[in-house]
This record gives sequence, structure tokens and C-alpha cells, in this order.
Amino acid sequence: MSTLGVGVDVGGTTIKAVLAGDDGVVRERVDPLPTPHTGAEDVARVVASMANPLLALAGSRAALGVCVPGIVDEERGMGVFSANLGWRRAPLRDLIAHLCGCPVAFGHDVRSGALAEARWGVGVPDCLYVAVGTGIASGLVLGGHLSPSRPWTGEIGQVGVAHPATGVIVPLESVSSASAIARRAADAGIVPEGAGARDVEDAAVMGSQEAVRILDEAMGALGHVLSVVAHQVGSIPIVLGGGLSRGGELIYGPLRRALALGSIVAPPPALLRARLGSDSQALGAVALSLELEEVYA
Repeated sequence: MSTLGVGVDVGGTTIKAVLAGDDGVVRERVDPLPTPHTGAEDVARVVASMANPLLALAGSRAALGVCVPGIVDEERGMGVFSANLGWRRAPLRDLIAHLCGCPVAFGHDVRSGALAEARWGVGVPDCLYVAVGTGIASGLVLGGHLSPSRPWTGEIGQVGVAHPATGVIVPLESVSSASAIARRAADAGIVPEGAGARDVEDAAVMGSQEAVRILDEAMGALGHVLSVVAHQVGSIPIVLGGGLSRGGELIYGPLRRALALGSIVAPPPALLRARLGSDSQALGAVALSLELEEVYA
């Protein structure tokens, strides 16, 4: 019989909650709710309102996993900082545990997604998971478990790189995130305001050399940073997640070339596409809850 856990993914715009088993299969989910931007207490109340019905279905021994964005102190259960969601050094784990009356496993959203992909998505024991969407962050899984973390762990989007257009040193996510790609293309008149990275890729497919160049430069910068990380952690698979992972060869081709260029002696890491889609982070929170259940068993 499958062990059940409840996972809640607190996103920048919506909160998702699922009940899933240790096989990664979602048994139940509740309708997403808007994420409050009025502080940690309001977020905790919404999380509890969504998690409690699922916990009741899971049974008395079920634990809850919650993952959040921003800078996170997983050991202390604290949201260190989130400009968008309005908290600073917020004791989120304790607030949620009080409202739900059960143990709470607490983690960073992208690191949680990494754990879910390793276990139930791409299914590899070791990987570097990189989520590329509005921003860029990563999670490292070794031997089927998340590597230990501290605040700022995995925030590779904040690594400084030279902007292709100006040469000024800027955060990587200012060049290589999906939103940065769309912004550069809109500024160049390739796509309209409000378009996404997929629209830039479509323009490249239709023959826009400027769109091709923007994608090449973005993926080149990302590949350079990832090749440095790969030399630290070993040539383990890199799993591309987030909105950009749904792209085609105009995304994956230049990224593979950049990884190969940065691997002069060591073999370049394999590049895999994430498989769990929008459920990855909620399922990662489930995985955290199942580990907590093992502790309390």
C-alpha cells in the first residue's frame, strides 16, 4: 500500500496543493488559490485551508510538505526574504504547523522540484536541476537526496555574467531567463510587448536571425555558468525545468554546445528535459513530507 503525503507549492501568483503517494502519482488535488501578497500570516492561512482537507484524506500519520520561493532557510523553516510576497525572516514552517496540527517539512520551491524530478520524473539518482522561467535557480540531488543547503543555495541566476549587448556585468537571469529573452526580443521589435520566450523561438523558426542570436547568447551564458557548476559537482545530468524547458532545438542546441565548449577535459554533462511540468514543485513538497514521515515513524 502506497504511503501518502500532502504537498503545497506556494508560487508567486497561485498556491497549489496535492495528495500523492510514494510512487509520485497524484491521488487528489484542490483548486489553486491566489497567493496573498500581504505577508506570511496570510500565506500560512491559505496554505492551511488547502492542506487540511487533503491531510484528512491521507490519514492521521500523514505529514505535510510546503515549498516556497525566494531566499529560504530550510533548517529553521524560515522564509528569509521574498520581495514579491511581502515577508522577511518569516517563521513559515511554525505558522503552518500550528494551523494544520501536524509536522511540516519546509523547502525551497526549485530544490523541491529537483527532488521530484529525480525520483519520479527523469528518474536519476544524481542530477543538477535548473528551473528557467521568470528567474533562474537550481537544486542538486545526489544519491536520491537533496544536498544540504543554506540561504542562497542554488541561486545561480544571481551569478554575474557579461550582458551580450553592453558588456556590463549583470545577473545571469537578466540574460538567460525566459522573461529576459522575451524582453530583449521585444526591445528589438521582434515580438510584441508581453510576448514570451516561446514567441521568440517561433520568430527564430520563421527566419529571424536576430531572434536566433538572442537565443544563442542567452543559452551560451547559461551553459557557461552550468559548465562551471558541473566541474564542481561532477558530470551528472543537468535537468532543464521551468517554462523554458518546453522549448525545442533552438533552446537545447546552443545550450548543449555551450556545455561542450566549457568541458575541455571532463565529458560534458547530459542535458535532459524535465517531465513533471507544473506539478513538479508540489510533488517535491510531497517528497519532503514523505521523508518527514520516515523520521516520525
